[in-house]
Amino acid sequence: MEKAKMTVEEFLKQDIDIDVCDDVEDEFCIAFVGPVELTDAGRERFAPVLGLEVSVQQEEDTATVMVDGEDWKKRLAKVRRLFNAAAGYCSAEDYDNWFKE
Repeated sequence: MEKAKMTVEEFLKQDIDIDVCDDVEDEFCIAFVGPVELTDAGRERFAPVLGLEVSVQQEEDTATVMVDGEDWKKRLAKVRRLFNAAAGYCSAEDYDNWFKE
């Protein structure tokens, strides 16, 4: 399947309900239902990764996200934290603070 280039923020706006993986460890986070909308506090919290360009290869039930370039491991970890929070792996207080319903 063809890869699409987009920013992390553009990926969050996709209408998805599939598992998201990375191309290195093949494990990224569980499925989150998109589109995901951030609050102002969420935009501030995740600002370092929202503009990162990623390559996305979407299969039937999985989207593989690739973070290229120098220092990709550190950036991948930050993207993983955002996606896991969007999937609900954070406190209810943080989720309500960072994401719009």
